[in-house]
Amino acid sequence: MKPNHALPRRGFGLLVAVCLALLLTVSPRPLQAADDALLKKLMEENAALRQENADLRKRFDALTPPPSPAPAAQPGTPAAPAAATTAPAAPVATNSPASSEDVVMLSPFSVTSDKDHGYLKTNAATATRIGMEIQKVPMNISVVSREFIDDTNAKSLMDILRYTSSSSGDTRWAMRRPGNEATPQGAFTMRGFPVNTLMENGVFRYISYNIDNVDRVEIVKGPAAVFFGQGYPGGVINYVTKQPSFAKIPDTFRHSINDNSGQKLVLDFNKPLSKYAAFRMTGAWDDQQGERRFEFRKNYNLTPSVTLIPFDSKVLTVNLAMEYVNESFNQNDYDWIWSDFAGWKAAAAGSAKVANSVNTPSLAYATYINNKRIATGNYSLPAYTSVERGAYYTNASGNFIHDKAFNYTSRGARTNNEVAAFTATVDFSPVSWLDGRYVFQHDNSRFNNIEGVTTPYADGIHWNVGASATSGYYRNTDTHQLDLIFKFETGGIKHKLLTGYNRTVWLQNYFGNDIKFTPYYGHVPGATNPIANPGYGTTGGTQVADNLVGEGRGHDTGVPVVNQVVRDRNGQIKLVKAVYSDFDPGYETYPTIDILFPLNRAWLDGYKPILDAGYLNYQAAALDDRLNVIAGFRRQWREEKGQYLASNYPWYVVPVDAWKYPSQYPEDVYGYSANYVKTNIYRRHGDAWMGGASFAVTKALTVYTSVSKTFQFNLGNVGGVFTGNERPVIQSALDQNGGHFMYQGTNITSVDQLVAIQAAKGAYDDLKDETGMNYEFGAKISTADSKIVGTLSFFRGERTNQKLDDTARQSNLEEPLNSNTTLFAPGTVGYNTRVFRWRTTNLKNRIEGSEAEVIWTPMPNLQTVINGSWLWTAKTLYDKTRPAPGSTAYNALSTAGKVASDIYYNARIENVPEYKFTAFGKYTFLDGALQKLSIGGGARYSSKTVVSRSVDWNPLAGGYQAGNYVVFDATVGYPWRLFRYDITSSFGIYNLTDKQYSEGSFVLSPGRNWLLTNTVSF
Repeated sequence: MKPNHALPRRGFGLLVAVCLALLLTVSPRPLQAADDALLKKLMEENAALRQENADLRKRFDALTPPPSPAPAAQPGTPAAPAAATTAPAAPVATNSPASSEDVVMLSPFSVTSDKDHGYLKTNAATATRIGMEIQKVPMNISVVSREFIDDTNAKSLMDILRYTSSSSGDTRWAMRRPGNEATPQGAFTMRGFPVNTLMENGVFRYISYNIDNVDRVEIVKGPAAVFFGQGYPGGVINYVTKQPSFAKIPDTFRHSINDNSGQKLVLDFNKPLSKYAAFRMTGAWDDQQGERRFEFRKNYNLTPSVTLIPFDSKVLTVNLAMEYVNESFNQNDYDWIWSDFAGWKAAAAGSAKVANSVNTPSLAYATYINNKRIATGNYSLPAYTSVERGAYYTNASGNFIHDKAFNYTSRGARTNNEVAAFTATVDFSPVSWLDGRYVFQHDNSRFNNIEGVTTPYADGIHWNVGASATSGYYRNTDTHQLDLIFKFETGGIKHKLLTGYNRTVWLQNYFGNDIKFTPYYGHVPGATNPIANPGYGTTGGTQVADNLVGEGRGHDTGVPVVNQVVRDRNGQIKLVKAVYSDFDPGYETYPTIDILFPLNRAWLDGYKPILDAGYLNYQAAALDDRLNVIAGFRRQWREEKGQYLASNYPWYVVPVDAWKYPSQYPEDVYGYSANYVKTNIYRRHGDAWMGGASFAVTKALTVYTSVSKTFQFNLGNVGGVFTGNERPVIQSALDQNGGHFMYQGTNITSVDQLVAIQAAKGAYDDLKDETGMNYEFGAKISTADSKIVGTLSFFRGERTNQKLDDTARQSNLEEPLNSNTTLFAPGTVGYNTRVFRWRTTNLKNRIEGSEAEVIWTPMPNLQTVINGSWLWTAKTLYDKTRPAPGSTAYNALSTAGKVASDIYYNARIENVPEYKFTAFGKYTFLDGALQKLSIGGGARYSSKTVVSRSVDWNPLAGGYQAGNYVVFDATVGYPWRLFRYDITSSFGIYNLTDKQYSEGSFVLSPGRNWLLTNTVSF
């Protein structure tokens, strides 16, 4: 039997929904006729904030001597949260509700504007380090507001990308291991390139991108190279969190329920403590179930923060914030991709059987398709031409059924993220010509997971429940960031010189499962049964050894549970391992894989990198601020001092410099490799730069252009060898061949001779660093009344020197030491192993295109975000590992090899839609029977995206491609009053037509789903 969601819980959720709907209809607040009151209600705090902002501007003008330049790009609004690219910003302007005349504090790092409301955000800080009008920044910047996040039911980064032009999500992203400064998580793209620069308040966040405490998300298209030098040319994503406000803003408590009975509570509490201190707390509790069986998401998080203005001089602001996040989840990570299942089943009938099974065929689907290619002579035949939600299998009645709720992520597989972070931000303005900010952040992040995917065999009955691994990444990071702004004016030109320094040090440990003892089947039914575990109680079990905890005795009676077994659909007792490797979902209980990993994991590796970076950035405004120029340079260093490893704690802890003292710390005692450690001792640097300018042709129209260069460190050497490890291999070959052997036409008689040959081939040279370039020009429009605000851009992005395995050079044909069984005797050093893992950086990818976004607000009660992109080029220009069609190397390839190269060079780069268009709008009725009711709707379109440029997914011959969808969303909301509490109820239906589609990869996106939310303001 297959477990289902608990009916009482679903019933409770539906009961809550019905009760809330009844309250909405019988307890409406009396309608108010005055438009000014309605607008105040619609925009909540914004009207009051704009008034306070106007007062502040007047008082600030009075306090500031005339020729001193304003300390901020835009005047601040007291209630608006500040954003910065280094850490949570202090409040822009601070005032106590009791005495709003006393405190005025404006920060150049703030993001504020009296034009902002709803979906419209006109300032950003991510691209330029300081708060600056988007209209003046020579880059494409998109800001996703909190209101837009809520209206579109965005719960993750992938959801945010749904309504972002030139982007493509990854439906497998959730279950991937975390990325880092050098490696992205998953395969989602921005402008055709992966994104690894994911920030929270401008500081790199390792895991768990919490949205519950977010005020806005700033997305920079293309690299903000000076401030985030190491990264890909696709862009930067910065989560800006809610900050304490000195203004009176509503406290809110929000409850949500979804169509799978998932519940969520979110609290946002703000309290001005005095005119010198304000406190804010956001928190959430989340208990969700997914549309697939055994999917779940549990999350609780807290973000308390306090802002202090300690001196009456108002020259110093301190913000202290803590964040704790603990989340765990299981999410489907596969779908039905076996397009020719019937042919596979027929071909597998006579194949060998799966181990531990009775008659389950072992023929792999990939083998079947490859045999079919050879038999038909069609080497371009794709393996996967369609994808369906769920799975097909034979149920207990013998019928072949389609189970749309099937979850391919094995039961018991899960990811757990835990984050405990503290951030201190100090803004200071000691003199009129100098502003500064110092940020310290301590981030303790822990990622743990159990991995496994369940896949079918060809008989239509049995499946393999994968339990591949369990891993842990523990990272403890300290970041220090100092930014200084020097301001002066000459000849009518306003100058700003920004300089800063960043140091990030982290200790990261990697833990993996102990392959000697896991997976451990001692807790699986049948472990103490001599049929399920042959030999148990006599010679020793062949499935599980006789070292079982408690020897399988019952908890209450103490009687051995000899007959606790799993039987197949024919009543036969299953072997213990067959419970997983030969699972029958139509009849048997779905086994959970977490019990296979009861032991703690081994500490496999540890690192302590040090990143130092310094930058210099010049910004100038001339011609009455019509001309704005930005230029800058950044140098970043990366240093490592070795390997931080405890091979057998507490007995053997390896000093980082143990390799220097081999007699005191022998490798065979302390379990480390000196040659490996020495490759992790280095100090390297990379450079990034950018330049750009914008010019206001009219008050409404601005044109701009910019160019940026970024980089990625490529660590290691070209030969892919830990220098020194090759020497015993060469000596072994000499020993096995009488003191000499032939190597590529040369008679080798000594180790040094072959080492010199490899050095001449560049094996020990450092890999070149990766380079990213972005060239861009465009136009921005912002009408005087801000009813139309938009950006149009044209760009070219290039990624060069990506590190790749050179598989041809790694082959025995080109590297005779690799996979060699003739130079070496079986069991000797070097026998059938890869000695040199040759790598290359000889590759360039190019993306060219255009994108546009418009925020249209023709009236206060109507707002719409419309964007689209056309990426007409998404291709590989050259790749040393793949011969290009027409080349000499290509002509020498086999037919299958030519097909592979044809696909690689003629298909688009993976996960890059040529066209994307999205629109979302919301309208609120101001009068009549529907007064105060808001309705919203959205449409999302994407053209096809390539899953893989491989023959299995061959997009040139009908292989499955993601994208190619039009999806609609709809929302409705209504404010009402219960007793003395203001309540806003909203109901959204997403994927309105239940479209079967994928936003990226072969895993399908969620089907139709709904969310009911009630927010209480007090």
